Amino acid sequence: MNTNLKPWLTLGLVLAATVAIAQEAPAPNGKFATIKGLKLYYEESGTGTPFIILHGFNGSATLWKDFVAEYKKHYRVIAVDLPGHGRSQPMDTTRVYLHKRAAEYILGLADYLKLDSMYVMGASSGGFITMYMATLRPDAIKRIIVVGGQVYYSKQTRQVIEECCGGPPGDGAITRHGKEKALLLRKQFYHFRNLYGDPSFTPDVMATIKATALIVHGDNDRIAPVSNAWEMYKSIPKAFLWVVPSGGHTPFEVAGNGPDFILRTEQFLRGEWDWSLKGTW
Repeated sequence: MNTNLKPWLTLGLVLAATVAIAQEAPAPNGKFATIKGLKLYYEESGTGTPFIILHGFNGSATLWKDFVAEYKKHYRVIAVDLPGHGRSQPMDTTRVYLHKRAAEYILGLADYLKLDSMYVMGASSGGFITMYMATLRPDAIKRIIVVGGQVYYSKQTRQVIEECCGGPPGDGAITRHGKEKALLLRKQFYHFRNLYGDPSFTPDVMATIKATALIVHGDNDRIAPVSNAWEMYKSIPKAFLWVVPSGGHTPFEVAGNGPDFILRTEQFLRGEWDWSLKGTW
């Protein structure tokens, strides 16, 4: 071998290894659980009623960092990296990502933690998974908060994905997941424009949800039309609807909305609202 090439070869191997393992480091309260052969990462804080919180697609548990600081004062908060995200292993290496399957893994984590009664909150894809959990385990899920959720992918949703997301992942995604998983997630998200049947929440399915629900939606959500929130509110028997002015897809991330989001969600979780007034004026 040409000795002049050795330094460059060594540097290349180091850089390749760095790219392969680059992702968020586990937090001090971070843990791993093996669920049906899949390593899932979660962060646990506080005591009280278990409160599982789920980020959106391409995110990680870090999304909720500032909110956990408040929620953990009253709840046992379990913030999860969804399968294939952050520090969790992929559940599928094809272009197909099924939220119902992801929900089964999160329920497996709940079983691993011996939770038979819990609250669940999810944003965007995390909201789909929250809905699936509430339909798959209606007696265990007592309260749900669905932020920027969808009952199915509308024409508008598919068009937005087509226009925005055919390129490579950004640096933030690579830092969050590592290059390999970031590329896979990008491919899976772009395929949502052609995916049917997941999510799929018809009125009869939503009617089986026993949990009391809070549906949170931005009135100018570009990717998920607000009509989705109205369908959930109408179809889930015990539901509240909060449409946030200029809230976007994830209203809690809009500057200044965080404290109000925490206030309202904690009021809901404490049972201070009367769902029986639904539909009255």
